Formats: sequence, C-alpha cells, structure tokens
Amino acid sequence: MNRWQVVSWVALLMAVLGVAECLERTRFPAPQMILAIAVGAGLALAGRLPAPLPREVSLGVQAMLGVLMGSYLEVSLLSSIGWQLLPVLAVTVATVLVSIGIAMVFARVAKVELPTATLGLLAGGSAAVVAVADDLDADPRRVAFMQYLRVAMVALTAPALAVLLDDGDRTDYGTATLGGAVTNPDLPHWMIVGRGDQVAGLSIAIVLCLLGMRAGRWLRLPSPALIGPMVLTALLTAFGVSHGYAPTNLFKELLFVLIGFEVGTRFTRAVVVEMARMIPGMTAAIVALSAVVAALACGLAYLVDLELSDLYLATTPGGINAVLATAEGMDANMPLITSVQSARLLLMVLLLPLIMRAIRPIRGAARPEPVPVAVG
Repeated sequence: MNRWQVVSWVALLMAVLGVAECLERTRFPAPQMILAIAVGAGLALAGRLPAPLPREVSLGVQAMLGVLMGSYLEVSLLSSIGWQLLPVLAVTVATVLVSIGIAMVFARVAKVELPTATLGLLAGGSAAVVAVADDLDADPRRVAFMQYLRVAMVALTAPALAVLLDDGDRTDYGTATLGGAVTNPDLPHWMIVGRGDQVAGLSIAIVLCLLGMRAGRWLRLPSPALIGPMVLTALLTAFGVSHGYAPTNLFKELLFVLIGFEVGTRFTRAVVVEMARMIPGMTAAIVALSAVVAALACGLAYLVDLELSDLYLATTPGGINAVLATAEGMDANMPLITSVQSARLLLMVLLLPLIMRAIRPIRGAARPEPVPVAVG
C-alpha cells in the first residue's frame, strides 16, 4: 500500500472504532465486528476501498485473537464450581453436536455448502470462526452473516428469557470477569493490554503470537496462526506463569474491526442477494438451535442444584458479551456463567479442525458426480 492508502485505512479504522464505541454503550451486540462488516461491504460494493489489507495483517490479527481467547481460561473459577461443572460441560459438548446436526439439515434444505453451514451455526467463538473460515474451506462472508445473525438473536432474547426464568432467590456468588485472570478490569480504556506496564504486557503478547504460530506450523495444526497462540496462552494462563498480556479495551476492539473489514470487503452483489434469500432458513435454524439448548438447560436444572436462569445464561448458544452484561445486571452466578461460556468458546475453537475433518466424508458424499461431456 502507498502512503495515501495507509492514511485512508487509519482514518477508516478510527471512524468505525468511534461509532462502535457509541453503539456499545447502547448494548448493541458485537458492534465492532458488525459495523466493520457493513462498512467494508458497502465500500466494496461501491468500489471505494483504499486497498486490500495485507496478508500479514490478517495473520497478526488471528494470532492476537488467539492470545485473547487463551486468556479466558480460569482454572480457579472452574474448580470453585466443583463437581456440578461436569454435567454443565456435558451440555456444552451436546451443544456442539446439536449445532452440527442442525447445520447438516440446513445445508441440505438451503443448498449451502456443509462447511459454511457448520461454521455459520457453531454456537460460540464467532470472531474466531469468522477469522479462520477461509482456512477451513468455508465462505467467510456467509459464515459471518450467519454467526452474527445468531449473536443478535441471542442478545435480543437472553435478557427477557433470563428474567422470566429467574425465581428471585439470589445469593452472593462473587464477581468474575472474562479474562480476569490476566487482565485488570480497572485499567483506563486507552490501555491496550491488561496490566499497567504496557510495554511488558505487549511484549509478552507478541512473543506468544510468534512462538504459538511457529508451534502451530510445526505441529501442522489447521489455522496455526489462531490455534497455536491460543493453546500456548491457555497453558500459560492455567499455570499462572504471567499476567497482563491479553489484548483489551481499544486494542481488542481494533482486532474485531480488522476481522470485520477483512470479511466485509469480500462482499459482492450476488452474495448479498443470496444471503437475503437465506434469511428465513437461517432464522429457523437459529431458533431451533436456541430452543434445543434451552431445553438442555431445563433438563440440567433437575440434575444440579443451580438456578435455572443461571444455567440458561451459562449455556446460551453464543452472544457471550450480551449474556455477561445481562448476568451482571441480575446479580447472577458470574463464576459459573463466565467459566462455562469461556470454556465453550475454547472448546469450539479447538474442535474446529476435528469437526471439519469429520464432515469431510459427508461433504464428499453429498457432492453430485460430474456429468461426462462428449468431446468432438
């Protein structure tokens, strides 16, 4: 990119960050990603993009996103819940299976490629799923559309359903924040990593990115730029070796904006028309997914001595930021909700390669055989 294109991209990123900050105060779901996708798609369709983002930027964003997600693992919260955590995590695994089952039905009915349908309907880790869709042979535009339609629906319905299921009998469960093991939530908003010493925290994050990507390539992991740093950071977080290295505040928001722009700039008119046609089927699939997960939460309430509203918020199919905001306003069981939601996010990302490998035979079997064409 030339100097003018760099300046244009910086101005565009700052403008989207500013508007997204205003939207976030109204509890708009995933404003950075959704707004960047919309603006990027609009510029692409109008032919006004400054220049494509370099591939190195995409890899760096994936690696930092891996560090961010790896920092969500908090062993102390998981252990504080005790044996009741096991059936809750079993429901989390069941949610993965339900997502895949509904995706297979949706792919057949809506005539969408199975990898795209599967990634689009996976319940959790939307930013990571969108970031690695290309590497997993899926269409990132359709995946992003399905993922954030699901996030929006969960964000809109979770507060009302949680209040409806709440019996009002609350105890003091203590506080918990996503990534609280390595991030100080009291830091000013302009700080970019979760500790006072910004240089040290950012240096650790960069080292984790470089080592994680190298380890991911050496182990031949799919999407090594994301999964390598995530696994390495999760291990570091679990053992409590260091703290304050997770991207936070403006830096975290910038990562989501960059992912959104990378996806949004690929939109074409044909894709927009096709996705408009798919909205009824997508909505039906997301409603079915949410209903099954809610039913699993209701069944789980008979097995463990936990509030039904807390179990619902802990097992919702995505919308983690909206769920945590709702839980905090209700004085809900934040350790349970935070730990289960973050554990599911990590589980979803780690299972992505296995899921895509498992559906590959099904995908191949579903493809029609090529029709021979006579030559001459």
